This record gives sequence, C-alpha cells and structure tokens, in this order.
Amino acid sequence: MSKLGIAAGIAAAIAAVIAATGMAVAQDYANIVVGGEVVARIRTGGAYGSIYQRQAKIDQRITEALSAELESIFDQEADGPDLDVNRVDGRWTLSIGNTTLIQALPEDAAPLGCSTRGLVYQWKENFHRQLPRAVSPIKVPEWWKEQHPDSLAQIEKKPHGLPARDAPLVREVVAILDVARALPQEQFEEIEPELKRSILQRIWTYRHPQCGSAPAEVPRRVDSALTRVRATGEERHAAEKWWIAGLTIRAVRQKLKMPAGLGPVPEQRPLPHFVAGSTHGPPLDTSTTGGEPGPPRLVPGTCIHQAAIGMELNANNQVTDLGQVFPTSAPQLLVFVHVKDAEPNSILGVVLRKEGDIVGRRLVRVGGERRLAVTFYPAQSEMFSAGDYECLLQVNGEDAGVIPFRIGP
Repeated sequence: MSKLGIAAGIAAAIAAVIAATGMAVAQDYANIVVGGEVVARIRTGGAYGSIYQRQAKIDQRITEALSAELESIFDQEADGPDLDVNRVDGRWTLSIGNTTLIQALPEDAAPLGCSTRGLVYQWKENFHRQLPRAVSPIKVPEWWKEQHPDSLAQIEKKPHGLPARDAPLVREVVAILDVARALPQEQFEEIEPELKRSILQRIWTYRHPQCGSAPAEVPRRVDSALTRVRATGEERHAAEKWWIAGLTIRAVRQKLKMPAGLGPVPEQRPLPHFVAGSTHGPPLDTSTTGGEPGPPRLVPGTCIHQAAIGMELNANNQVTDLGQVFPTSAPQLLVFVHVKDAEPNSILGVVLRKEGDIVGRRLVRVGGERRLAVTFYPAQSEMFSAGDYECLLQVNGEDAGVIPFRIGP
C-alpha cells in the first residue's frame, strides 16, 4: 500500500472510532454519547461558558436519568423510553420523567440548516434508541430482557475511577485504544511505537502545559493496555476500555512520579493523524462511481418498504430533503427507513461506507410498521468529506438494500 493510500485509510478508521467515543477533534463542537454511540452534537457552551462544561453537564444529567428514571426508560406501553419534547425558557428541550436531558440551541442547529425544534426531535430518536443500552444489566426489567435481548450489555461496564477533571484525558486515551484495536495486525505493528508515544505524551502533558516532551522510555503498562484491547472481544472491550484507560493513566503517573496537575482542565485536544492503514470492506459497487449515483435498490420480500437519504428531519420524523447528491457542506446524514410487517424484534442494520471503508454503523430493533430516521455525524470535521458513498441496509443480518449517494459535485 502506498503512503498516500495508508494515510487515506487511517483517516476513515480514526473517524469511525472517534465518533463512537464522543471525542471532539476541534473545540467548536463536542459529541454527546449514550450507550457507546453519538446521540447529539453540541456546538456552543451557551450559559455554561465552554463547550466542554456544557458537555459535562449534559453527561451528568444522562447519568442521573439512568439512575432515577428507569421506569420512564423502560416504559412498556411505549416499548422503550417515554421521552418528552417541550419549550423550557423559550428553548426546545428533551427530557425524560423529571430529568432534563438536553436543550437545542440555535448554534447547534445553524450548521444543519434546520430549526432547534427539528433538531431536538432528531436527538429524541437517538436517545430513544440508546438510553436502554446504557443501563446496567442488573437494573434492566425482565420483560425488556426477553423482548430486547440484543440491546443489553451482557458484561458489566467498569468505570475509569478517575476524578471528573480527568475525563477529557480518559476520552483521549480511549480513542487511541480504539484506533489500535481497529487496525489489522501488520498495520498495527507498523504504527505501534507511535501509538505508545501518543498515549504517554498525552498523560505527561495533561494539565502540565510547560512540561515538554515525555521521557523516552514508555512504561510497560502502556504496552499491556494495547495488548489487552486487541485480545478481547468486542463486547468485553466496550465494557472495559474506560477502566483500562483509567488504570493506564494511574500507572503511568505513579511510575513517572508525576506531580499533581497544576494547569486548568483543558478543552478536548485533537488526536494526531496516525500514519497507518485501515480495514476495508467489500469493494464499492461500481454503479455508485462515475456519473450519477445509481437508483436505490431494495431487496423484494423484506420488511423495508421505503428508504432514503437526507440531512434534515422534521417533527413528524420525516426527512425533508431526500436525495442522492449532497453539497460538500453536509454536516450530518439521516437515513430514513419505513418498515412494514416486520417480525417482532427484527434487527435493522444501517451501514455507511465510503469507497469501501465503513464510516458508520447502527443497529435498531423494529417490529410491525414503523418510520424512523437514523443519524450519522462526521467525526473529525464539521462536514462529511466529498466522495462516493453507499448506505447498506440489512434485516436480521441479511442484505435488504443499498442506496448509492454522493457528497460533492
């Protein structure tokens, strides 16, 4: 693989893993993550001053809801979270039970070209899907376990155990561990020294802005962290990665006898662009390259009645700008799916690929007739990059359709 191809490949890998961890690579937005997936993107600190402070407050509210609003999260009549959208102090607000989750501010909606009302309804769909997945399995009611077995975390998640002021550093280390896990063995071996140095340097410089470069020797604990995340299964990795990051940070600080941090808690810092490759999926269908994208193709006989791509969702859960060619300023993508006569507890898979690389994947449980919009955000920038894409649809693991589309001219 050429150096150019290697560099292009890693961009997609980093984009995918950072999106899953909520890492903001620029200080003008931050991701809100629930159950391992991004459910909202905020672009201003509002009354909280900085984006990070607002993000921390929203994370705190989500944590409170996961403890105090279990009855509303597992509402049998709604078959899931009973979420409310209302105007509070003039702002469209998403809440559950007695807990406010998030408010949509004009700065959040402006890059998307939609209203704050439309944006909060997009977030509602995402929270509805992810809140049950973030609840500890021991707190999940039996009826939900029977009807939604795939939505549960079968392994208890372990917290990182560090104080709140270290949360941005933990997110950075987790993002690097996710990058390391995503690489094929040959490419991991090529980039392993750079991954180790990056983890060490981030721990060394966190709240020590004038300390310079980290020591030349990387503590063994960093090696063991990379080894462990590559050896564990996907489910266990999701449950343990925060704990491993916290353990690594504490061990490095102890080994290097680092003094207590003196500087302020920083905004989240951008990750480096590691020079290595990424795993590619099957080749992109040739009908999506050159000329106009081909028409959407749905497999006959599946429960998917209609599927389309857009960028804006209205309050009736409908995408208002359906198409297959979008400008280079696409700040988010929405996949609208209308299912009919779906078997109870069917699993709908929605996968985005760009030129063979998987850049996003969502799983949603459906049954009967339902209309839903699945949101995808770009990871390392404000906008999705130009190129040929396709959206793959699956039902219970079987291919159900494909929508070719393009961003850019």
